[in-house]
Amino acid sequence: MTSRGLILGTVFFALGCASAAPISSVADLTGEWRGRISSPQGHAPAAMAIAADGGFKGTMFLGDGDRSFHGALVVVRPGHVRYQGTDGNGTVRISEENARRVLKFLRDAGGVDAVFRQF
Repeated sequence: MTSRGLILGTVFFALGCASAAPISSVADLTGEWRGRISSPQGHAPAAMAIAADGGFKGTMFLGDGDRSFHGALVVVRPGHVRYQGTDGNGTVRISEENARRVLKFLRDAGGVDAVFRQF
């Protein structure tokens, strides 16, 4: 392996490790998020805000009128986030896509409840 290859490999490894750092506090997720919700009420675009204490509030933009939702996030252990919300409870998977965090809300009963990207 050339020294250039070794340097590039080391840089990519370091970047991969940095982006894979598990969430240790709900405050790490504070901010504005946009995405889509799938629920018994319908499938629609949505926006939400997550507070530093893990509380979240948002709006689902349905064709026949907007619907608000709320709930809370909690870090059970580093990298393991749970939610309790108006439409149920579940696990939150956190990933990165195009340098933006992505939250995928997975219902305990099965299925994907919502996918949000941070703005």
